[in-house]
Amino acid sequence: MFFLPGVPSEMERMLHDSVIPFLAERVTRKRIIRSVHLNVFGPCEAEVNELLSGISRPEQGLQIGICVSFPWMRITLRADADSEEGTLALLVSAAQAVRERLQEYIFSEGTDTLDEVVAVLIRQSGLTLAVAESCSGGMIAQRITDVPGSSGYFLEGQVTYSNSAKIRMLDVPVALIDEKGAVSSEVAKAMAKGVRRVAGSDLGLSVTGIAGPDGGSEEKPVGTVFISLAASDGCWTKRFQFSGSRNEIRVITSWMALDWLRHYLLTKISA
Repeated sequence: MFFLPGVPSEMERMLHDSVIPFLAERVTRKRIIRSVHLNVFGPCEAEVNELLSGISRPEQGLQIGICVSFPWMRITLRADADSEEGTLALLVSAAQAVRERLQEYIFSEGTDTLDEVVAVLIRQSGLTLAVAESCSGGMIAQRITDVPGSSGYFLEGQVTYSNSAKIRMLDVPVALIDEKGAVSSEVAKAMAKGVRRVAGSDLGLSVTGIAGPDGGSEEKPVGTVFISLAASDGCWTKRFQFSGSRNEIRVITSWMALDWLRHYLLTKISA
């Protein structure tokens, strides 16, 4: 038994400098254990389980674990064998199979977050970004600016929560809001185009929706969210129906908006 201090920096140093070497000297039959982590957003856990069916081979030393951390999940491939070569052979083939089955749902590998991935892609693209938010209340802008260096590409974020703010700050037509409602594909599109024009950015990203618990209707229940992305080559808008608490709806809205941006940037970089 080993008793180590709870302070992380002291515990980690003792673990690596003393405990692990002590154990390694006394292990008679050594196994090499390695892991690969793939981070996924989009499908639910049941869908991922089905997509990854048959990849795990416990009898050969290869296992798959799924850890859900709303609204994303981490796929962990763990392999152990008698040699480094044997372990890597198991991991390489399994990781490739996971990539082929999950494809665009994988936003990173290792410890990179979605926010960090988007930051890298937008730097590579050379584009600038502005955001207009309603139901998310500034959450998207906060996530973007949490990444160091975001001032190089993020021009501004506007929380146009009220109809008057959408009209005054983004030039959304009064008639459009009266006819279609603030939560609509038409208004989301006008918000994205408006913030792009006002900020002078290459990209305009907008969200408008009903986070609840009140404000829903039969036509537009709580969780209805419209996301729009405006660029020089077009403007795309989509309706989503999320579920959960008010905060969960706001969180998944910010994730979906950033993932939309990720997909667009990937197409621009690969073009």
